[in-house]
Amino acid sequence: MWWSDDEWARLAAEETCGMCADAHLPTNEHSVLIARTNASYVRLARNQAHPGYSIVILREHVTGLEDLSPSQLEAFWADVQRAGRAVQQTFTPKKIDYLVMGHRMPHLHCHLLPQHAADDPRRNPDISDGPILAQSDELEHSVRALQRSWERL
Repeated sequence: MWWSDDEWARLAAEETCGMCADAHLPTNEHSVLIARTNASYVRLARNQAHPGYSIVILREHVTGLEDLSPSQLEAFWADVQRAGRAVQQTFTPKKIDYLVMGHRMPHLHCHLLPQHAADDPRRNPDISDGPILAQSDELEHSVRALQRSWERL
């Protein structure tokens, strides 16, 4: 059963949005900031069950792609593509899955879930795999490497 109208309104409200609250921070409970653009925040997830797992979060609070103007849509997808290229260069996955969901966190964002040689290609992507939380030195190394790739692009 879907959220009640009241639950959905609460989840979708900008005033109570978790992503609005912490997507801009250098670090938060779930991720580390890689880059900011005029349209998005690019973050590396702390859960590195899939090395390179990242999230691109729209800076403006909207709940879906359908809410964007053509120029906002273009800017968001350009950031997603650049993030994907940076993840590809840094972590060399076999494939990156791009997931836009938002039914539990209704703020437009895209999960970049790399698939590596050890992953089962017949299994559906699952952002909750693990979690495998990178040690702080590993995470710091990955953040710096991903930032360098982002800047080169």
